[in-house]
Amino acid sequence: MQYTIEEKIQEGVFTSVYRAYDPVLQRRVLLKVLHKHHAADPDLHQRFMREAQACAALRSEYIVQVYALTDYEDCPAIVMEFVEGTSLKQLISDGSTHTFKYAQTVALHALRGLVAAHERGIVHRDIKPGNILCTNNNIFKITDFGLASLATVPSITSQGMVLGTPAYMSPEQIRHEDIDQRSDLFSLGATLIEVLTGERIFEGTSYSDCAKKILTFHTESLDRLAEQSSVEFVKFLKLLMAPNRIDRFAGSRDALLAFSHKDPDVAMNVPPRSASSTRRYAVLFGSAALFIAVLLLFVPSNIFDARKILPAKAPSILDTSSASPALNTTEKIVKELPLRGTNDPPQTSSHTMSNAGSTSANERIHPAPDSGSVTITSTPWAKIYVDNKYIGETPLSKPLILAAGRHSVLFVHPSFDPIMQTINVLPLREISARGNFLDRIGYLNCLVTPWAEVYIDDHYIDTTPLEKPIMLPPGKYQVRFKNASFQDIVREVMVRSKDTTSISIAFKGQK
Repeated sequence: MQYTIEEKIQEGVFTSVYRAYDPVLQRRVLLKVLHKHHAADPDLHQRFMREAQACAALRSEYIVQVYALTDYEDCPAIVMEFVEGTSLKQLISDGSTHTFKYAQTVALHALRGLVAAHERGIVHRDIKPGNILCTNNNIFKITDFGLASLATVPSITSQGMVLGTPAYMSPEQIRHEDIDQRSDLFSLGATLIEVLTGERIFEGTSYSDCAKKILTFHTESLDRLAEQSSVEFVKFLKLLMAPNRIDRFAGSRDALLAFSHKDPDVAMNVPPRSASSTRRYAVLFGSAALFIAVLLLFVPSNIFDARKILPAKAPSILDTSSASPALNTTEKIVKELPLRGTNDPPQTSSHTMSNAGSTSANERIHPAPDSGSVTITSTPWAKIYVDNKYIGETPLSKPLILAAGRHSVLFVHPSFDPIMQTINVLPLREISARGNFLDRIGYLNCLVTPWAEVYIDDHYIDTTPLEKPIMLPPGKYQVRFKNASFQDIVREVMVRSKDTTSISIAFKGQK
């Protein structure tokens, strides 16, 4: 490797970050190095490299540049632009940003960066003040573009950090729905409000608190910001942060055009999404896809599933039920084509079977002689993949009929490392596969005098006193305790599976 390591800047669950020097081009760079235990995962390794290659193609003054791919101590590493300056997070905490003009500048620069990435199909997924840097020339640059999308790989998301930092997540991220550029717009809106006011509007003492605030958010609450900014800017924020994403700007390009429009009243005057205005809206933007999105207003939104936002630190409220809900009598018999391994010849089948646990043995229709049935459960819930095919989310409504032979079952939960099992399906036999994520975790208990905000690897977790120990995958963590009246206290801790690690902290001496 041609780079000379100067200093480790950050240690996270995902990567280590180093400041380094490139003697060939005679410039400082940043190295983001994937941890060895993640690098050993072929899928994650490939994803890391693919995202880095995509980001290296981005060219914008408002995005931290990715220069190259290299390796460091047998782990893949991304070589990035080293920005001389300060993070927006630090500027907000210093109180130097709380002006309308400052918020406008951040909005303009961030939107330019988002457009450059979104138009290449790259969604950030974790827009927040900590991922926006201000250079010494007062240019705001978005960092970690594309890298944040790795959070869709469950082995990276820990401490309940699902697809982003909780206080800036969009409602669709909370609900585990597909993410597109409109999610970045929502997060940018939350960031701009913090720039303008210093207020983190979705702050909470736990992940579930943040999620509840996001899911119950109404844009009318932003009207109070007009006194600090303008009526037009509040309209702009409302279109960034509409709870239903089809009511937001269609994308970052539209948001930038609206923000840059010479006549703010015209720019912010988006036609209502009623049936009568749908044709006008579609003609205005010339987009059939947008027309379809408008029609989706008439489709009922998904019902909120609380299991999807449970904080990883609250095991007592996790759904541990392994029983599938009973079907009503009109749904007892469900036709199911057997899943087969990649080496099995394609076949069709009229096999049918009823929901596990909801019918008697005499009522069940057995699979064909070359197949068996598998009941899959998990603690807590999980997304299930069989032979790399997505099946659904537990509790599944019925057992699966699988061809006799060996199959892989992958259990995926955003707060834990995935569980992979190999099962052997026997002809005409019923077997079960169960994933228990709680068997693989450890606990961290923090006792602090007088109190502190607890950060793990620079992610806010909770404020003491903790109601319950924090659940964590095994590994080494940096724990930071923050109290505004004292100097931060930092501890390195090792969390072991099925064990509880305790830390006792007493702040002494005022700042």
